[in-house]
Amino acid sequence: MSFWLKPRQIVIMDGQSSGPARNFNTRYITVFLLFLFLVASAFVAGAWYAPFHNFQQIIPENIKLKRQNIEMQRELADMNTVNALKDEQLNSLKEQLELQETEIVNVSKQLHMYKSILDERKGTGIHILESKAELANQKVSWASLFVKGGSYPRYLKGKYEVFALDSKGNRVTLTDEKLRYKIESHIFVQQSFNWSKTWKPTRLELVVYNARRKEVLRKMIPIQGK
Repeated sequence: MSFWLKPRQIVIMDGQSSGPARNFNTRYITVFLLFLFLVASAFVAGAWYAPFHNFQQIIPENIKLKRQNIEMQRELADMNTVNALKDEQLNSLKEQLELQETEIVNVSKQLHMYKSILDERKGTGIHILESKAELANQKVSWASLFVKGGSYPRYLKGKYEVFALDSKGNRVTLTDEKLRYKIESHIFVQQSFNWSKTWKPTRLELVVYNARRKEVLRKMIPIQGK
């Protein structure tokens, strides 16, 4: 211990005169502690500078990444907006196409019906077109298109009656009395009748008479529904 605490004289020589220029006393423990201080200072400075230096490098990179992230989010939002508009436009176009297709189908049906009417008008007598019947909600409904063939006489007049039948032979009159018709070119006839029978009809029978009460047409119409 005395080695570290014992004073030592340090002489600094003058280079020109070769004589002592300066001397002072010190201890080994002082030199050792000074050395430790310098080493510790260097270590602390390095330990502090390295993270700070890394932190200085990380900050600009982090800001750059945040800007890129914000820009990508904006681009994604713009793309989502564009896609949403495209979807709306596509849906609108689909709806328009569906409406146009429906209109085309309806027009085609009307053209077919008018063509059928014109074809029947070339003949003579009375004709029944576009007949349909159904059973629903305890009602029997039916509809038919009556067409007059020829241009003379100007009107066809007469009566008709409707019967309901099934496959087992059951038969009932739906019209309590014969109903009148008057046709110049064509007329659309539709009716509904309450159905209270225990048996279900499978078809309707339409019987048409002329003005002289003579039967001129008999037509079977299948019944749709349950």
